[in-house]
Amino acid sequence: MSYSRIVLAVALQRYIDFTPIALRAREIAMGLAQSAGARLEVVSVEAPVALLPEVETLEEKLNRFMAPLGDAGVDAAPQLFRGKPDEQILHFVESIGADLLIIGSHSKRGPIDVSMGGTAASLVDASPCPVLMAWATEADRKAAAALAIPEYPFIFPYG
Repeated sequence: MSYSRIVLAVALQRYIDFTPIALRAREIAMGLAQSAGARLEVVSVEAPVALLPEVETLEEKLNRFMAPLGDAGVDAAPQLFRGKPDEQILHFVESIGADLLIIGSHSKRGPIDVSMGGTAASLVDASPCPVLMAWATEADRKAAAALAIPEYPFIFPYG
C-alpha cells in the first residue's frame, strides 16, 4: 500500500516529557513517511486544563517532538488542536483525506481505558482510514507513569 498523507496522533499534555510509546510511534511514522515519500502530520490536542504553567507550553513541546523529523528530512507539520481529542483527531484525519493514522496505546488510568485507552479505542472504532497502533510494553507503562504530571485530573478524555 502506498501512503501520501500520514497522521501521527500523540498525547503530550499530560506528561512532563515524551513517553517511550510516543517516541516509538514517532519512529514508526518517520520510517513509513520516509519510505513512502509521504507528508506526515503530527497532531496533538490540548484540553482546556491549565497544568504546570512554569513548564513549556504544549505548542513548544510539540515543536520539540517534531525536531527529529525535520532533521531526518521528513516532510512533516505540527497540528495543535483544542477540545476532545478523539473528535478533533477524527475531524482532521477526515478533512485531509489521510491514508493512515498512527496512534499509541498507554493503558494507564483505570477500568475505563485499561486495555487500549479511551481515545485510542474511539479512534480505532471510528477512523475512516487504517489505524496502526503502537502498543505499550509494561516497561513503557511504568516509564509513562513516572512522567505523568501529578496534578493531572484522574478522569480526562485524552488517551
